[in-house]
Amino acid sequence: MVWLPFGTVLLAGAAVAATPTVPPRPELPPITLSDLSGQAFQLKDFLGTVTVLNFWATWCGPCRVEMPELQKLYNDLGGKGLVVLAVNVDVAANPEEIDMGQLLAVLRPRIQGFLAHTGVTLPVYLMDGRTQVALGVDRIPFSVLLDRQGRVVRVYPGYSPGSMTDLRQHALVVLAEQSKRGGK
Repeated sequence: MVWLPFGTVLLAGAAVAATPTVPPRPELPPITLSDLSGQAFQLKDFLGTVTVLNFWATWCGPCRVEMPELQKLYNDLGGKGLVVLAVNVDVAANPEEIDMGQLLAVLRPRIQGFLAHTGVTLPVYLMDGRTQVALGVDRIPFSVLLDRQGRVVRVYPGYSPGSMTDLRQHALVVLAEQSKRGGK
């Protein structure tokens, strides 16, 4: 398995645009996410779906604009096999282990308030600081489009209306590509 921090994937993506052949899509390392009830999930549990992994925070202005757009993307394409996983990173990345129960006690009310206020119903997850540091998520919002095998198709650091348009277009391509191969 080959895995690169997202910053490295960005540079690799720039190289792809300059070359006529497209290299294999890099794989992500094993990632454990916890939902707001504290139940742990592995990212690999979502294999078989085209997945948008979005890193966001309740205090982030661009995230507040992007989240409803991600909800619309999911509403439009969820029936075709797209999943959007909103990974909250309200607490700064820290390689020191923080008890997930303590983290949930602090963040759950803040996240639930945000979701109620915005009407967003996407599933929200948390991850430990070590994973966030290892992935190289150094800005938010930050979205990653994964194919059905969990490989990185494209990364979107920051927010812009153009990036959301690009994300939708690439998600449609990956959904169609998988359908042609007889995928789920």
